[in-house]
Amino acid sequence: MSPAVVAPEDLAPDLVPPEAVAGLGDVRRGIDMIDARIVGLLGLRLRYVLAAADFKPDIASIPAPERVRQMLDERAAWAAEAGLAPDFIGPLFGQVAEWFIRQQVAHWRACRAGQSAADHRRSSAPAPSPSARPPSEPALDRVERVHGAGD
Repeated sequence: MSPAVVAPEDLAPDLVPPEAVAGLGDVRRGIDMIDARIVGLLGLRLRYVLAAADFKPDIASIPAPERVRQMLDERAAWAAEAGLAPDFIGPLFGQVAEWFIRQQVAHWRACRAGQSAADHRRSSAPAPSPSARPPSEPALDRVERVHGAGD
C-alpha cells in the first residue's frame, strides 16, 4: 500500500487548488479542510485501535514493537513517495503510535476489569480520555520503555 494522492476536489468540489489560490483566505480554507480530514481520520484510526484490543490475549501483546517498527519504516517510505521528509513523518507517526498504544492499553484494562471480551464486543464502551505527553525521546523507545519490548 502506498499513500493515495489527494486532490483538492477530493475534499470539496469548490476548493481552490494551491497553485490557483487568490489570497490567504483560499489558503486557510484549504489548510482547515485538510486538518479537519486528518482529525476525522485519526478518530477512525482510534476506533480500529480500540477494536484491536478485543483480539489481544494480554496487555503485553499490545505494544507490538516489531509492528510499530515496520509501520514507522513504511510511513517513512510513504513520506518519501509523497515528497515529504521521512525525518519529519517518522517521529510524527511514532508519537501517533505511542499515544494510540496508551489508549489501547487503557481500553483493554477497562474492558477486562468487569467483563469478558465477548461481552465487551457487544457493548459500546467509550474511548479513554486523551492524554498528552511531550515527545522527549524517540517514540519507539518510549513504546518499549512504557509498554515492554515483547511482541
